[in-house]
Amino acid sequence: MSVLLLGTVPAAATAAPAGDQHSVGPHTEGRGTLVSAERIYTLPTVEEVSAGLEQQGFGSDQVRYGVDGYRLVYRTVDVDGRPTTASGLLTLPRHRYGALTPVTYGHGSELLRTDAPSTDPHGFDATAALGYAASGFATLAPDYLGMGKGPGTHPYLHVRSGADVTLDMLRAADGFLPHKGRVLRSEVLATGFSQGAGVALGLGRNLREGDGTRFELGALAAVSGAYDLRRIQIPAMLDGDVAAKPATVSSAYAYASFDRLHDVYGDPGEVFRAPYAAKIDDLTDGTHSYEELAEATPDTLQELLTPHGEGLLREPDGPMSRALAETDNACTGWRPQAPTRLYFAAGDEQAANANTPFCARALERQGADVPVHDVAAEVTGPSLHFGSQIAAQPHITEWFLSVSHR
Repeated sequence: MSVLLLGTVPAAATAAPAGDQHSVGPHTEGRGTLVSAERIYTLPTVEEVSAGLEQQGFGSDQVRYGVDGYRLVYRTVDVDGRPTTASGLLTLPRHRYGALTPVTYGHGSELLRTDAPSTDPHGFDATAALGYAASGFATLAPDYLGMGKGPGTHPYLHVRSGADVTLDMLRAADGFLPHKGRVLRSEVLATGFSQGAGVALGLGRNLREGDGTRFELGALAAVSGAYDLRRIQIPAMLDGDVAAKPATVSSAYAYASFDRLHDVYGDPGEVFRAPYAAKIDDLTDGTHSYEELAEATPDTLQELLTPHGEGLLREPDGPMSRALAETDNACTGWRPQAPTRLYFAAGDEQAANANTPFCARALERQGADVPVHDVAAEVTGPSLHFGSQIAAQPHITEWFLSVSHR
């Protein structure tokens, strides 16, 4: 449930040469079919990669390679199973050829479509992917539906679609990498932060159930997810147990997204107070930033929501209940048949801490062994939420290196 946006372009990054593109003819079809691939940046040396990581607060001790970044556009399906396209950032270690182990990285919540990894390739989300690639992995960071170069609006917090576009990006990268002298190993290492933590778990479920690919889950590491909105995250937001402003902004975004998918309200004025009711739909259509939404909304949920809007969060029913069911299924009803770890930071101002032990218990009830790691003591920045990804990443990278063939 990320709200703050971090993103600066490191001076060391250089644009890709003109014409470094790979296109596929319009006759091709099917989920995961590559539509186009374009190299969008290169960081040729470990020094330049390290500078890019450090500008976003990430450590650079595990950097071993320069990195090339590619934008893939590929075929997938929308939330209703209809054909569409999506985009994502593929980062590859330079001068490392042959078989590479894929890491999938599910990014945190974004509102402005161009803040997705492939269209903001040196922002916070994409920089996490850069770190894994610099350690030797082929790293895939899907933009999600309605983000980056994909059409439509983003179905915020919709776990299944995030997992679907990730799996289809694996298929697309599988077809693209041989053109670059590489192939993907079948073992997938899945990770993600905040909203992307649920996406990583959803991908694990897809791979567990066998979704018509040769890929299988090798390891899973999720960071600071809001895994149970209905019973944990929403009560924490309403009762002031997480920061009020991020809770207000996230709720406005979620309500509008849920309404697009499930017709939660007939008129925005049913759930949003004036003057906010007239603004929320436009501000959450992918053409505005979180900063704009934050400036246009009040400081607390009680100021944003009508009594009906607040009541629907406290006691969801009908379409709202169905919407929440689609967000709260990442950890329940399945067992990862691969090593799994969860990370969080005690005191996280955005994702209620109870989410992580809930997820661990749910997976353990299915027979999994799920260690939980608190990285709060290692966070140095002002945000425990964003800092949890920065602090967890070296641990995840070291673990992925130990369990993979690379």
